[in-house]
Amino acid sequence: MPRSTLPCPLGGHLSRRQLDELRAMLEEQREFRLEQLAELHQPAAVGRLGSTDPEIFRSLTSGAREALREIQAALWRMDEGRYGWCVACGGAVEIERLEILPQTARCMACQRR
Repeated sequence: MPRSTLPCPLGGHLSRRQLDELRAMLEEQREFRLEQLAELHQPAAVGRLGSTDPEIFRSLTSGAREALREIQAALWRMDEGRYGWCVACGGAVEIERLEILPQTARCMACQRR
């Protein structure tokens, strides 16, 4: 196995540099979502994302929480050496897909199904 590839149960297809870059993207997204949730819970007059409409508030909060869950799950997969492998079929998730959506858990073929 090449030295630049992180060991992985299925053989590893991402280099250390790629993993480091993807981790940085995930951590940046996690910080953004945490800030977004904090701002959503400020009164509307203070927070630019605050809303007095309960339906809008619930929708925004729900979306931010779901995104945060997906990001955290991706970081856990990374820590466990399972990041970059499809949770459905076990195949490699395309690096192009990970660069666009680093929290993704499925390859494109499984996502389409």
